[in-house]
Amino acid sequence: MAQSMRDIKDKITSTQSTSQITKAMQMVSAAKLTKSEAKTKNYHHYMQTLEDMVRNISSTSSMGHHPFFKSKRESKCTGYLVITSDRGLAGGYNGNVLKLLQHEVNSLMKDQYKIYMIGSKGFDYAKRADLTIENEFVFVPDDIIYQDIKPVVDKVIGDYMDGALSEVVIIYNNYISKIAQEPTTKQILPLVPKKAEKATAQYSFEPKEEDVINAILPKYLEGTIYGVAITAKLSEHASRMNAMQNATDNALEIIQDLQLVYNRARQAAITQEITEIVGGASALE
Repeated sequence: MAQSMRDIKDKITSTQSTSQITKAMQMVSAAKLTKSEAKTKNYHHYMQTLEDMVRNISSTSSMGHHPFFKSKRESKCTGYLVITSDRGLAGGYNGNVLKLLQHEVNSLMKDQYKIYMIGSKGFDYAKRADLTIENEFVFVPDDIIYQDIKPVVDKVIGDYMDGALSEVVIIYNNYISKIAQEPTTKQILPLVPKKAEKATAQYSFEPKEEDVINAILPKYLEGTIYGVAITAKLSEHASRMNAMQNATDNALEIIQDLQLVYNRARQAAITQEITEIVGGASALE
């Protein structure tokens, strides 16, 4: 019985150490989430301004003739840009995105899609699932900047402009709230013309309208992809924070259950000792 009590005590100590680690990871993720929320909010203000400008220009220009807006293309191949994380311990963050990717490609022939990946977890999955990745390895640090994803973005846009892709779809975890993140598909190419309800600004083009449009649209597209990437990173922090909170709560429940078992074993050991003492005293009488 004494040995069993030592085993239970060791399990309690081990579980307490685990709960301290998960609690620390939860606090770290919460801090990163707060920082990422502010960054995402500020960037969305920038993107809203850029989108309003593109909408106003498109209503008064020939922007619709740009290749980014052409939906009829010879190639019938969809490019999937998948955003995963570099680290695990984030609940279903990566699993949900990769399940959605697999669901999308299951109904397609191999020549009908190309996969572009961001995040080491996605590359690991592609190896196991025998999926071909079109781009080089891309990391996604916590404080992500555009330069981190620029190589894969350039690759995707380049393949689309060369006619290898008919459309480009991003698969990522959309941030809804701190406790809800939804795996989502978002088509980013071809662009859909958006007409302004009312002209809010007048633009004059220097030197030429075509040159200005050719400069603005790639920036707009790059900004859209980067906005999705930082939203996905926000979802990652939230998912990891929730996963570590759940792990901490589960560890505390296990500790309570083990403590109950330990107390019962200790009480049984004390009762046994008392019984032996009483039995020994009775034998001496």
